[in-house]
Formats: sequence, structure tokens, C-alpha cells
Amino acid sequence: MPLSISSSRPFGAASPLGTIAVAAVGAFALYAGLIECWTPTVRAGQDQQSDNLIAIEHFLYDAPPAAVIVGSSMADRIPLTALGPGVDSLALAGQSPLVGLQVIARSGRTPGRIYVETNTIAAPADQTFVDNVFAEPGYTLKRVIKALRQAYQPVNLAISLLRRAARGRDEVYYPKIEDAALHETLVARERAELEKAPDEGVLERNIAEMKRLASLLTERGAEIVFFEMPIDQQLETAPAVTAVRQAVHAAFPLDRDCWNSEAAPVGMRSTDGIHLDSASAAAFGAGLPLVACPKPVAPPQPR
Repeated sequence: MPLSISSSRPFGAASPLGTIAVAAVGAFALYAGLIECWTPTVRAGQDQQSDNLIAIEHFLYDAPPAAVIVGSSMADRIPLTALGPGVDSLALAGQSPLVGLQVIARSGRTPGRIYVETNTIAAPADQTFVDNVFAEPGYTLKRVIKALRQAYQPVNLAISLLRRAARGRDEVYYPKIEDAALHETLVARERAELEKAPDEGVLERNIAEMKRLASLLTERGAEIVFFEMPIDQQLETAPAVTAVRQAVHAAFPLDRDCWNSEAAPVGMRSTDGIHLDSASAAAFGAGLPLVACPKPVAPPQPR
């Protein structure tokens, strides 16, 4: 007797997984449409990695900026409002200024002016992080579909909206530390790190890479302004600080390259020794747009 196998599901009925998939696609399409119409401004997300990616994607996909600041968490303390309109930040927490310069170079976008923090040039550059930013197909898809960008991940968007509702601003605010004992403890921790001289090989390679990128971006029409972030007065003469300062100024001398100041910055009150509070960082950053770089003198033409 022939066996027959029957199914209790009617022919043509959708499977539970198929129904869930269709619902998920529909929900994403609705969310993507909402983001396209709304496009809220998100400057910071749930954590450091999110903040860095939000800043990079803002530079890559939104309106081209007139100027960009690159650096580490030290320069990231400068509120963008202090730098004036049309300025983007690629000052990325936990990253070398080389990361921001590489992002600009690979993006094909050339801002008119680039402010380059030099304090952390001795730190290794995370090349894998940069490569992941430009990895396909995500790099191109994010240009087309805004909802895929880090800023518009639901958690980051929700945190941004809550921050605006509670504080009236999206940028993270760093207040002064009033507890003198806590401040001294944090400064002592940084002092222990800055007493160690930087790795000479890493520093030499990084400065060579900064020279290459600065030259490339200058050829494309950017004006490079180097600057050193102020740190706590107690740490100004630490071995790591002076070694980096000397190496950078030897590579980018004042008579050839543009700096915000001819002298090392005067020490300022910090939150932990190397990071300024938001008000102090704003006061320092407000001076950067006022820097007037001398125009390069063209060599005399033969008669």
C-alpha cells in the first residue's frame, strides 16, 4: 500500500519565519523612511566607539565642511560651537590624529582648513579601524540609506534625544572637578604614564606618516594648522610631553609650517591632567579660527 505524507499547513501559507522576515523588512523600511524625512542631528551616542563612528560618518556623508579638527580625546573636548560654523570634528577618543587625517585623505573630500592636534602623535594608529570604515558594501550603502549609519541606530538616536531633553544639548559636557583630592589623584595617575619616554620607532614612523598626509592634503588645497592642546601645569615638562613636542616641531618647523602659536601652550586646569573641562577647552579652541597662516611664497620665475 503506497504511503502518503500530508501536511497540516495549507498550500501557499507563509511559514512563521517568513512572516517574521517580511515584518522585519517592513519595519526597517518604515524606520528608514522616517529617518530620510526627519534626519535629526546626532552628535554623540551610547559609548566611545559610537561617538567616533558618528563623527566620521557625519564628515563622510553630510554636507562638506569648511574646516575639520583632527586629534584624540584631548581635542575632542573642544565644543564645535567654539570653532565656528562649518567645522566638523574628527578628534576621536582613543585614536591617533593620523586616523582623522587618513579618513580625510581616503574620503576624497578636502576641507579648506584642517586643525591637527599633535599631543598624541606617538600613539599607534588603528589602521584596522580606518579600513573598516571604508569597507564595502557598508561604506556605499550608508551613503544611500541613512538609517544604516551609526547616528541613527535606535539606541544612539534615543540617547541623543534624551540628552537634548535633559540638558538642552547633544554634545557631552565635561564640568570642572571641584574635588581637589580627586583631581590630584587623577593627575598623579597621568604623571606616571607621562614619565615614560615614547617609543622612538613608533614616533618616527608616525611623524613620517603625518608628513605624508599633510603634504598630500596641502597639494589638494587644504591649509594645515598644527596645534598642541594645553594640559595641566604640573605635567608640562614631563618626559613624554617634551619628547613629542621636540620631535613634532623638528618635523614641522615654525618658519615653514603653520602653528596656532610659536610657544608651547600655557598649562590650564584639567579634569585629569591631560583633558580640559569643556569651558576651558572652548576658550582655547576659540582661538584656532583666528590663526592667520602665512601664504607660501612662490619661487622666482626665471627671466
